[in-house]
Amino acid sequence: MSKLESALKQLAKGSFVCPIQFPEEFEVLSSEAGRSGAEAWLKAVGYRLARLSEEGAFFMAYDVPTSEMRTRLRDELKTIRNRLEPYVGFLETLRQAQGRNPQLHAGDVVWLTEISEAVRGSTMLDRRLLDMRELADGRVSDGGATVHRIQRMFNILVEQGYLVESNFASKGYTFTGKMDYLYQLIAFIAENTPHLSDDQVVDQMDPQARLDMADVAEPAPDAQP
Repeated sequence: MSKLESALKQLAKGSFVCPIQFPEEFEVLSSEAGRSGAEAWLKAVGYRLARLSEEGAFFMAYDVPTSEMRTRLRDELKTIRNRLEPYVGFLETLRQAQGRNPQLHAGDVVWLTEISEAVRGSTMLDRRLLDMRELADGRVSDGGATVHRIQRMFNILVEQGYLVESNFASKGYTFTGKMDYLYQLIAFIAENTPHLSDDQVVDQMDPQARLDMADVAEPAPDAQP
């Protein structure tokens, strides 16, 4: 299988093709020939090749906005607001407490042990983690609850395509290029929260607001980085 064929396969699956997880596929899509080939193939099936920025991840997006696309984008925005945004905020707060740049970037590495120890040493972070009910598990004893909750958080971010386990022995995880997409959607949510609280209102969002989302057009179902 050629690099371009492999890249097209990942795009068709809804993957975000970034240099963290798909270096060879990203390389071929970064070339003029590879990009042209991908665009021609996607256009034939009603999609287009989208990119988050000049150096960001490539992904497959709808060629023409549809009601189905807006409905699915609305659902994705709600998932991010209710599930993923709290995790990102938690990790940003932790990094800021450690004197680091709070915003997460593609290529940043987080370590399960390091974060667990930092949370145990901070009452604020520990309370914030406890408030995330989705991460709770009554089967885990208090002694292992913190590391278990953080592992669950990492697993969710891996499932959603924002993390990859890059060091299996030491439990190190690397953020993928899909983080740029997540931050753009979080910013969009912050600007349009009233529209997201009502299923009937979201479809009547200002046309310009939808146009602003062109650079973060919705990926295919079950997109992975």
